[in-house]
Amino acid sequence: MKLLPYEQGYLDGLCGIYSIVNATRLILGDMQEAEAMKLFGDCMRHVQKRKKLAKVCTDGVSANDVWSILRNVVMLKYAIQAERPFPKKWKYPINDYFAKLQDYFDQDKKRTVIISIDHAEWDHWTVIHSLTPKQLILFDSALMKTINIARCTIDNVDKRKPYLIHVADTFFLYEK
Repeated sequence: MKLLPYEQGYLDGLCGIYSIVNATRLILGDMQEAEAMKLFGDCMRHVQKRKKLAKVCTDGVSANDVWSILRNVVMLKYAIQAERPFPKKWKYPINDYFAKLQDYFDQDKKRTVIISIDHAEWDHWTVIHSLTPKQLILFDSALMKTINIARCTIDNVDKRKPYLIHVADTFFLYEK
Protein backbone atom coordinates (compact mmCIF):
# COMPACT_ATOMS: atom_id res chain seq x y z
CA MET A 1 0.00 0.00 0.00
CA LYS A 2 1.39 3.36 -1.02
CA LEU A 3 1.39 5.95 1.78
CA LEU A 4 -0.19 9.26 0.73
CA PRO A 5 0.14 12.57 2.56
CA TYR A 6 -2.84 14.05 4.33
CA GLU A 7 -4.29 17.09 2.63
CA GLN A 8 -4.98 20.30 4.47
CA GLY A 9 -8.36 19.97 6.13
CA TYR A 10 -8.20 16.19 6.48
CA LEU A 11 -7.17 16.36 10.13
CA ASP A 12 -8.66 19.74 11.02
CA GLY A 13 -12.20 21.02 11.26
CA LEU A 14 -11.64 24.53 9.96
CA CYS A 15 -13.90 24.29 6.92
CA GLY A 16 -16.47 26.50 8.69
CA ILE A 17 -13.94 29.31 9.02
CA TYR A 18 -12.82 28.81 5.42
CA SER A 19 -16.45 28.95 4.25
CA ILE A 20 -16.88 32.35 5.92
CA VAL A 21 -13.68 33.70 4.38
CA ASN A 22 -14.50 32.27 0.94
CA ALA A 23 -18.09 33.57 0.97
CA THR A 24 -16.81 37.03 1.95
CA ARG A 25 -14.21 36.93 -0.83
CA LEU A 26 -16.88 36.08 -3.41
CA ILE A 27 -19.07 38.98 -2.37
CA LEU A 28 -16.26 41.55 -2.16
CA GLY A 29 -14.60 40.30 -5.32
CA ASP A 30 -11.26 42.00 -4.70
CA MET A 31 -10.09 40.78 -1.30
CA GLN A 32 -6.31 40.43 -1.28
CA GLU A 33 -4.57 37.51 0.42
CA ALA A 34 -3.35 39.66 3.34
CA GLU A 35 -6.93 40.79 4.04
CA ALA A 36 -8.21 37.20 3.78
CA MET A 37 -5.56 36.09 6.28
CA LYS A 38 -6.58 38.91 8.62
CA LEU A 39 -10.24 37.90 8.36
CA PHE A 40 -9.26 34.27 9.04
CA GLY A 41 -7.41 35.40 12.16
CA ASP A 42 -10.32 37.59 13.27
CA CYS A 43 -12.67 34.60 12.89
CA MET A 44 -10.36 32.34 14.88
CA ARG A 45 -9.96 34.93 17.67
CA HIS A 46 -13.73 35.38 17.83
CA VAL A 47 -14.46 31.66 18.08
CA GLN A 48 -11.63 31.26 20.62
CA LYS A 49 -13.66 33.49 22.96
CA ARG A 50 -16.44 30.88 22.77
CA LYS A 51 -14.50 27.59 22.75
CA LYS A 52 -11.07 26.11 23.27
CA LEU A 53 -9.08 26.60 20.08
CA ALA A 54 -7.79 23.01 20.07
CA LYS A 55 -11.40 21.79 20.08
CA VAL A 56 -12.28 24.13 17.22
CA CYS A 57 -9.30 22.93 15.19
CA THR A 58 -10.21 19.26 15.60
CA ASP A 59 -14.02 19.33 15.88
CA GLY A 60 -14.82 22.41 13.83
CA VAL A 61 -17.39 25.10 14.43
CA SER A 62 -21.12 24.85 15.02
CA ALA A 63 -23.86 26.70 13.18
CA ASN A 64 -24.14 29.03 16.16
CA ASP A 65 -20.41 29.78 15.90
CA VAL A 66 -20.76 30.55 12.18
CA TRP A 67 -23.74 32.83 12.91
CA SER A 68 -21.83 34.59 15.69
CA ILE A 69 -18.81 35.18 13.44
CA LEU A 70 -21.02 36.50 10.64
CA ARG A 71 -22.81 38.94 12.98
CA ASN A 72 -19.87 40.03 15.11
CA VAL A 73 -17.00 40.01 12.63
CA VAL A 74 -18.07 39.95 8.98
CA MET A 75 -21.14 42.19 9.14
CA LEU A 76 -19.32 44.75 11.29
CA LYS A 77 -16.21 44.86 9.12
CA TYR A 78 -17.62 44.64 5.58
CA ALA A 79 -20.63 45.85 3.60
CA ILE A 80 -22.17 42.39 3.87
CA GLN A 81 -25.50 41.30 5.31
CA ALA A 82 -26.20 37.76 6.52
CA GLU A 83 -29.42 35.91 7.30
CA ARG A 84 -30.50 32.52 8.61
CA PRO A 85 -33.54 32.08 6.35
CA PHE A 86 -34.78 28.65 7.42
CA PRO A 87 -36.41 27.69 10.71
CA LYS A 88 -34.82 24.93 12.77
CA LYS A 89 -37.80 22.63 12.19
CA TRP A 90 -37.93 22.83 8.37
CA LYS A 91 -40.66 20.39 7.33
CA TYR A 92 -41.07 21.18 3.65
CA PRO A 93 -39.94 19.15 0.63
CA ILE A 94 -36.34 19.52 -0.50
CA ASN A 95 -37.60 20.98 -3.80
CA ASP A 96 -38.97 23.94 -1.80
CA TYR A 97 -35.52 24.43 -0.26
CA PHE A 98 -33.85 24.54 -3.68
CA ALA A 99 -36.60 26.80 -5.07
CA LYS A 100 -35.91 29.26 -2.24
CA LEU A 101 -32.17 29.11 -3.00
CA GLN A 102 -32.88 29.78 -6.68
CA ASP A 103 -35.12 32.76 -5.83
CA TYR A 104 -32.34 34.09 -3.60
CA PHE A 105 -29.69 33.83 -6.32
CA ASP A 106 -32.05 35.41 -8.89
CA GLN A 107 -31.92 38.74 -7.03
CA ASP A 108 -29.63 41.61 -8.12
CA LYS A 109 -26.82 41.85 -5.59
CA LYS A 110 -23.74 39.66 -5.17
CA ARG A 111 -24.82 36.65 -3.15
CA THR A 112 -23.43 33.47 -1.65
CA VAL A 113 -24.81 30.74 0.58
CA ILE A 114 -22.97 28.85 3.30
CA ILE A 115 -24.34 25.36 4.02
CA SER A 116 -23.53 22.44 6.29
CA ILE A 117 -23.58 19.03 4.64
CA ASP A 118 -22.95 15.50 5.85
CA HIS A 119 -21.75 12.56 3.83
CA ALA A 120 -21.24 8.97 4.98
CA GLU A 121 -17.63 9.64 5.97
CA TRP A 122 -17.49 13.37 6.71
CA ASP A 123 -19.33 16.55 7.56
CA HIS A 124 -18.43 19.83 5.95
CA TRP A 125 -19.19 23.53 5.60
CA THR A 126 -19.12 24.81 2.03
CA VAL A 127 -20.09 27.83 -0.05
CA ILE A 128 -22.64 27.74 -2.85
CA HIS A 129 -21.50 30.19 -5.52
CA SER A 130 -24.53 29.60 -7.75
CA LEU A 131 -26.86 26.84 -8.79
CA THR A 132 -28.34 25.36 -11.91
CA PRO A 133 -31.51 23.27 -12.05
CA LYS A 134 -29.31 20.19 -11.54
CA GLN A 135 -26.24 21.26 -9.58
CA LEU A 136 -24.93 23.32 -6.71
CA ILE A 137 -21.86 25.20 -7.97
CA LEU A 138 -19.40 25.42 -5.08
CA PHE A 139 -16.53 27.64 -4.01
CA ASP A 140 -15.13 25.08 -1.63
CA SER A 141 -12.11 24.80 0.65
CA ALA A 142 -11.86 21.05 -0.07
CA LEU A 143 -11.87 21.79 -3.82
CA MET A 144 -15.25 20.19 -4.50
CA LYS A 145 -16.67 21.87 -7.59
CA THR A 146 -20.28 20.72 -7.73
CA ILE A 147 -22.89 18.60 -6.01
CA ASN A 148 -25.73 17.08 -7.99
CA ILE A 149 -29.03 18.23 -6.50
CA ALA A 150 -30.59 14.83 -7.22
CA ARG A 151 -28.05 13.32 -4.78
CA CYS A 152 -29.07 15.63 -1.91
CA THR A 153 -31.49 15.00 0.92
CA ILE A 154 -32.74 16.82 3.99
CA ASP A 155 -33.84 13.59 5.69
CA ASN A 156 -31.69 10.45 5.65
CA VAL A 157 -28.50 9.70 3.77
CA ASP A 158 -28.56 6.66 1.50
CA LYS A 159 -26.52 5.44 -1.46
CA ARG A 160 -28.63 7.34 -3.97
CA LYS A 161 -28.75 10.54 -1.89
CA PRO A 162 -25.46 10.68 0.01
CA TYR A 163 -25.46 14.45 0.74
CA LEU A 164 -27.47 15.46 3.79
CA ILE A 165 -28.10 19.21 3.88
CA HIS A 166 -28.75 20.72 7.30
CA VAL A 167 -31.41 23.20 6.25
CA ALA A 168 -31.38 25.26 9.46
CA ASP A 169 -27.60 25.64 9.04
CA THR A 170 -28.00 27.60 5.81
CA PHE A 171 -26.74 31.18 5.75
CA PHE A 172 -27.49 33.75 3.07
CA LEU A 173 -24.78 36.39 2.59
CA TYR A 174 -25.15 39.34 0.27
CA GLU A 175 -23.80 42.76 -0.53
CA LYS A 176 -25.45 45.59 1.41
